[in-house]
Formats: sequence, C-alpha cells, structure tokens
Amino acid sequence: MPQQRSAYIVAYSKTRSNQRSDEYGGSESNWMRFITEIAEAVRAQWPDDKPLFVRLSVEDNWGPEQSARLAKILKTKGVDVIDCSSGGITDAAPILGKEIKYSYQVPLSEFVRRHADIMTMAVGLIIHGDQAEQILRNGQAELIAVGREILNNPNWPMDAALKLGVEGPFRNVPPQFGYWLGTRAKRGFGTKPSTWQNGLDDSDKAP
Repeated sequence: MPQQRSAYIVAYSKTRSNQRSDEYGGSESNWMRFITEIAEAVRAQWPDDKPLFVRLSVEDNWGPEQSARLAKILKTKGVDVIDCSSGGITDAAPILGKEIKYSYQVPLSEFVRRHADIMTMAVGLIIHGDQAEQILRNGQAELIAVGREILNNPNWPMDAALKLGVEGPFRNVPPQFGYWLGTRAKRGFGTKPSTWQNGLDDSDKAP
C-alpha cells in the first residue's frame, strides 16, 4: 500500500515539505505527480484481481478538497481504496483541534468517499465493534482499520463479533481454538471474555 504521509518519501504532494521547482513541485498537479506515478507502477505489477490501497494524509498542510482531487486521479490509475488519515507534517493533527474523541478522522473518509466517488477506509480512535459497525452502516467508509486497539487486544475481531451477536463468532480462528471457545460459550456461565468486564465485581457490565 503506497503511503502519501509526510514521514515517507512519497510525501511530495505537500506544499510545506515539497520545495522542488522541477516537474515534481511548484503546482498542485506537480505535487501529485510522484504518488500518481508510483500508483501506476504498482498497479502495472499488481494482479488485477487484487485491490490496491493508497493511504493519504487527507488533511495536513493542504485540505480534504485537494485530497479528493488527488483521489479522483488515483482512481483512474487503478487505485481501489483510499485509506484516510491526517497529520504528520507537524506535531499537530489538524482535524483533531482541542478535542480528542472517537472516530475523529472518520469525516475525512466520508468526504473523500463522497467527493471522489471511491471506496475509503476509515481510521482514528475506532475502538469498539459497534462504533465500527455504525461507521459502515452510515456509509462513511467501506472498510475500517483498527490499529492501536489491535495492539491492546489482538483478539479484537472475535471480541467485536461476540459483542455484536455475530453468528459463529469463532469461525475465523484456528479450529482447535474455535472448538474450545465454542464449548465454553455454550456453558452459559463464565463465557464473557476478560475484555468484556473489568473484573469479577463488574461481571454484569460491559466496559
């Protein structure tokens, strides 16, 4: 997945970090040239039946409007999904402002999806299964990327499936795990995972 974030060399499409005066700098179309050429080169080698993602810093030292224009171009080059993040060029996250809240970068995904007519992946303090599900149902993204929460809880997909009442929540784990987890779940006692509650004194409450 090519990344157009400022920590990477692909970040030519940034007015503050790109001070070039050749065909890769100086104008919006030139700033977009490098990531576009990379997308073309990768797509030429990547199988047609496999999706190609590009991660954009949608709001940094330019805004969602420019990112949507770039996403439109990338779509014509064979990019299937835009992974919508923000920030990185400075120590401030532009969209965050003074308030840290769940799903704070999801509006960027929704904006690019709507204005570029391309599938997007949402990121940014997406912690809970019902939160992720609501983003998808609201049409704000086609995909959800869970990052640090997976580090905190590597079994997040299974945990979310249980809490959302998905049928067969253990079907995507190795069979030797799924069998025993399923057996425990049928007991009717002690079936909630440790991530569901704070401890024995909080056994009836979800976090």
